Amino acid sequence: MAILLHHWTVEDYHRIVEAGILSESDCELLQGNIVDMPPEGPEHAHRCETTARYLERLLGDGWWSRQGKPISLIDSEPQPDIALVREADYSDRHPSAEDVYLIVEYARTTQKQDKGIKREIYAEAKIAHYLVVDLKEGCVIYYTNPMNRNYMKEQIFHTGIIQVGTISIDVLKLLRS
Repeated sequence: MAILLHHWTVEDYHRIVEAGILSESDCELLQGNIVDMPPEGPEHAHRCETTARYLERLLGDGWWSRQGKPISLIDSEPQPDIALVREADYSDRHPSAEDVYLIVEYARTTQKQDKGIKREIYAEAKIAHYLVVDLKEGCVIYYTNPMNRNYMKEQIFHTGIIQVGTISIDVLKLLRS
């Protein structure tokens, strides 16, 4: 017997959320599937908070950092650890791919998801800059040049400066914030 899963659209997901069905759950929509999110520990929360402030200062006026807040994409509504988005009124919608400058995911136990399905989702949406801060391996992986649900360029940094578009990011600030 085959198991069939229902493919949820972003609109379906919004209706479910608005109805309060998921009010007790911490989850996100990834490629049409509603996926539970692991609880956030103090180290993760601290690093996201300090990194978001650091990146916001680097990018300057006109950009905001959103931490653990949804972005609406084709068939997904992930909640990245940090999304640097264009400053705008998002009271009636979540930011879309066109609003996003940079996505950052912190990973100690979620490397498979962050380097797998989330990388595919962000590349398919053509988000130009994606960083995975791998705390277990002590490195930052920079994905860029999205094409065909993949990033054509992947760079791994243990130290140094990552040039992300117009900003220069100190790798150690991401790893040790």
